[in-house]
Amino acid sequence: MNHRERFLRAAAELGVPADEATAFAGFLRFAIWTSPHYTGPVVGQRGGLPRLPADMPWPSSGSLPLPFIASFDCAALPRVDDLPLPADGSLLLFLDHDMALEEREENDNDSEMEYARVVYVPVGTPTVTAPEPDHSGQPFYNTTLSFIGDERPLIAEVNAELPSWLRRADMATPTAPGSDDHLGLRLPHREELRVLAGKLWPESNGASVRLGGYTGGIGALATDHMYATPETEMAEKNLEARKRAGELVIRPGERDAYLERETLRVMREWLPLAQFVPDEVHRGRFLIRRDHLAAGRFDEALSFTAFTE
Repeated sequence: MNHRERFLRAAAELGVPADEATAFAGFLRFAIWTSPHYTGPVVGQRGGLPRLPADMPWPSSGSLPLPFIASFDCAALPRVDDLPLPADGSLLLFLDHDMALEEREENDNDSEMEYARVVYVPVGTPTVTAPEPDHSGQPFYNTTLSFIGDERPLIAEVNAELPSWLRRADMATPTAPGSDDHLGLRLPHREELRVLAGKLWPESNGASVRLGGYTGGIGALATDHMYATPETEMAEKNLEARKRAGELVIRPGERDAYLERETLRVMREWLPLAQFVPDEVHRGRFLIRRDHLAAGRFDEALSFTAFTE
């Protein structure tokens, strides 16, 4: 029985109609949260020195090596619905968050991946513990940051996540007929189902690195229900491209509705591969298309570095 089937069975035991429970379950995403503070088998490490293929140089941007964030033993990670991570091998994350964010702000994300890297090492590849490279010229703005950080083991837990508009118990039901039906706000038992998900998968007290799930919001509302996220950013670009091509005409007052629906479409196509906070004010995020993840195309992952607020 997978996680979603477990939820549907529990909802049926509560007497929730199957079609309503299925609709709500369509918004559930199951994420792997990792932290040194959990209990259980180790699935990876945060900081320290990574194990790289013996013939692979330290990932870098030009002459500057990229700070190492974390690595994961894919065989040790729990299997969760809709997150087709490799069954084995290792996954490593590198990010220079200062330079990545500067590139994003100056060049609209065209070359942010120069300062970010996702490396997949297939099982059986000869690896060595990489020596720390020379980074004396690394332009950190916060000079107290360590290049790699202290090594800490990461232990995994599975959490059930909901989008922001269903996570909030105080989100009102729409009053206009036919409006916002695509957000699940009209489901009569949505509060019972929200509580049920929380009981089945009690939320942990935060994670060092999250794999899968929903992208964390980073600021002002984009519409009444959608927070500013990478998916909202991609949706805005898609709509603008369609308008420039003459494929779409958005009349006054319709922009939010178009943006909301396009954001939901992008969210079905993309998912957050990894999210983490490299320091007190930055948020590191790698997003990847579902089909690229299933095909192991980690070179297609995109970095979306941002401030936490």
